[in-house]
Amino acid sequence: MERAAQDSVISDPEILGGAPVLRGTRVPIADLAASVAAGIPLDRILAAYPPIDADQVALAATYAEACPAEVLARIRDEPPKGAMIIADRRVPRRKTAG
Repeated sequence: MERAAQDSVISDPEILGGAPVLRGTRVPIADLAASVAAGIPLDRILAAYPPIDADQVALAATYAEACPAEVLARIRDEPPKGAMIIADRRVPRRKTAG
């Protein structure tokens, strides 16, 4: 399944700033993996992301387990170039077990 997970994920700078997503969608791997890890029921995940199916959710979770650094590396501390800041309050990022 790991090979299938790799084949199902792309990182393209033109799609969500290069965040890993399911091929053919704009659904971020990090969001799906976090939902699975949080114990959100599969039917709720599928309702939130209509273009995907249960197999793709499983592939995303597998990919995130196999490549955690790649999935997390796309999360930025600073806003992208050209972004407009409308508030100056920052919320500290949670530390992940690792």
